[in-house]
Amino acid sequence: MEREKITYSGPLLEADFYPICSDGRRLPTRAPKTKPSRAAQEKYNQMKATKKLIRLVNANFDGTDYLMHPTYTPSKAPQNEEQARRDIVNYLRRVKTRRESELKKLEKKLIAAKEAAKQMPDNLFLTETLEGLKKQIKKLRQPFKYIYVIEKETYKRGVYAGRDNWHFHLFISGGLSDKVLEGMWNHGIYTNADNYQPDKFGPEAAAKYMAKNPEGSKRFSYSKNLTKPKEKVKDGRVSRLQVERMCKLRVDDNEFWEKRYPGYKLLRTYPRYNQYNGHWYLTAVMYKIDGTPPKWELNDYGTEDF
Repeated sequence: MEREKITYSGPLLEADFYPICSDGRRLPTRAPKTKPSRAAQEKYNQMKATKKLIRLVNANFDGTDYLMHPTYTPSKAPQNEEQARRDIVNYLRRVKTRRESELKKLEKKLIAAKEAAKQMPDNLFLTETLEGLKKQIKKLRQPFKYIYVIEKETYKRGVYAGRDNWHFHLFISGGLSDKVLEGMWNHGIYTNADNYQPDKFGPEAAAKYMAKNPEGSKRFSYSKNLTKPKEKVKDGRVSRLQVERMCKLRVDDNEFWEKRYPGYKLLRTYPRYNQYNGHWYLTAVMYKIDGTPPKWELNDYGTEDF
């Protein structure tokens, strides 16, 4: 029997087709008592972590949020991961407090702006100010969310040879200005906070952040209030032959996929054949038509077969 599993992550849709047993378990993809090589297992783990990050980012962040890169001045960098993590956690706590404080100030400004607008309804400047305040307040009222990756670097030469340094890749809720966020990180001078741009973030970008073997205990950390991707499973709706035909004939058929999943635009398909069980596997990656599709160039994104 074939399973169609659809995963929704914000504007991202992934449709996976794969064979299952009658009890719902995945069909074995290799001979009994055999294991993947260490390199293959590491590659698989890397792919799984990258896919998880991509889904969480798409489900929780958009163009009103930020992608930051907090760094340390080499002379002030902590020499253990525990302190580096304490620094980023403290920073996030202070940002959350600052958001709450800023929200109270803006709500008072909004009341004053509304009163002024009543007196001068045709004042374009007041109208624009009022709309800007409403947008910022709406963003600040939303839950504060973040995802960060921590990376370690050990200097091999120069005055800091042998010392460790750390930097972070941080997705963080908007609402405060980029200058405020940068100024609140007081451990380094090269800290850029840029508006997250979905059209420039795809699997290859996530893979860049995740590719280096992590020195710490986790590849990435995130707030507990993140919206989780939603899954829908359909069993027996498509046949083995239909999946094979989709893999051979429909991989580049945009019209076929966009008709199958109305409202979404096809980004990429990943067909593959399993020599051991003789079945085809297929992943179709799509994006909401009213959204901005990310670049999508990671060839092995869908090879989740063992």
